[in-house]
Order: sequence, then structure tokens, then C-alpha cells
Amino acid sequence: MSAGESEAAALGAMSNADLKREWERVHQAPAPPIAPSLLARDLAHRVQLAAAGGMDRGLEQRLRKLVASHADVPGTGGRAAASASLAGGTQLLREWGGRTHRVIAEPDGSFLYAGERWRSLSAIARAITGTRWSGPRFFGTGA
Repeated sequence: MSAGESEAAALGAMSNADLKREWERVHQAPAPPIAPSLLARDLAHRVQLAAAGGMDRGLEQRLRKLVASHADVPGTGGRAAASASLAGGTQLLREWGGRTHRVIAEPDGSFLYAGERWRSLSAIARAITGTRWSGPRFFGTGA
């Protein structure tokens, strides 16, 4: 067993508190309020990256640019908005209540549904179902 494999295996034996402390040590930041299993996955991924010689420099630069480009978008917490990943003209189809609902993404980030312009997929999903939904999850685009 290589050193990286034994490090990754050791993560599985750690308590939740130990995983949180290790994550905070590695990232030099407070651990996010997520399941300990996700902290362990992140730590295992970092062990694998280190064993493989680190992340490709070009990929790392592209990721940093992507994060920076969304860092100042209000309400995203640094995450890209779902509409940013949908090119203008993209059509989304969803069957619900015995009907097929069609949404078209506009180049400006808005959406067309039932002859009206909408600001978010979540608002459309709520109009279709009558309950709160993550629009990107409802239409299968991610989230």
C-alpha cells in the first residue's frame, strides 16, 4: 500500500471531529457545515492529487479564473448562476402533471415559458408544481 493509499484509508477511521480538524488544518479555514463524509471525500481527493503530482497548472489557473469571475455576482456566494451555463436558445423539456413543459433560455439569462419571460428556473418550477423547487434540479440542469 502506497503512502497516499494509507493516508486515504486513515481518513475512514477518523471521528467526525477529527475529520473537521483535519479539513481545517489542510484548508486553513473553518470547515463548512456539511456532512463529515463530504469532508473526508475532499481530503481523500487532495491526497490523490498530491500522490499524482498535484493539479495540472493550466487547469488550476482556469478554475481560479472561473471562481474569480463569479465571486462578485450578488446572491451566488461565488457560485455560477444556473442560467450562466445555459446558452441562449437552449430548450428544456419537463413532463409534469400529464403535460410537457417547454422552457427556452435567453441569451440575457432570462427564460421564456408559456409566452412569458421569467427571471429564474425556480420561479417556473414553482408555477408548474405549486410548490418550491430548485429550478435547475427540476429541469435536470444541475444544482
